[in-house]
Amino acid sequence: MIKPAHRIYMHLVWTTLGRRPMIDASTGVFLDKFFRRILISERVHLVELAILQTHVHLLIRTSTRFDLPHLLQVLKGGSSYEANRIAGNRLGLRWGREYSVDSVSPRSLPAAVSYLQKQHLRHPGEAIAPVAARERSASPSTRSSV
Repeated sequence: MIKPAHRIYMHLVWTTLGRRPMIDASTGVFLDKFFRRILISERVHLVELAILQTHVHLLIRTSTRFDLPHLLQVLKGGSSYEANRIAGNRLGLRWGREYSVDSVSPRSLPAAVSYLQKQHLRHPGEAIAPVAARERSASPSTRSSV
């Protein structure tokens, strides 16, 4: 495996407005696809993703030239805008204003990946069954290498 020249990792977290359960299974599937599409277009590498009913976690690798506020605006604003226009979306999707960003060292990366993979266990009442099951059973070919 080839290591990237720059290994800048970030753990991003944000919640739904009022931490209300606005993400159901179909919205979770939409968010999974939407986030992946946006990250590819922004040239950001997705390491791991966890989607729960009230919040999301993304573990990403970025380049040295990177506009974090822009990325979060596109991820949060864009996903809310598009999700609220999906036919049959009865819950609506609104994000809280705040977000959390933590840098992750390459040495701590395996622990961070494990933390995201176990979110459905940390918050069992907020797990989204189809998304959680798909993430756990994803084959190595569907996951990106670090």
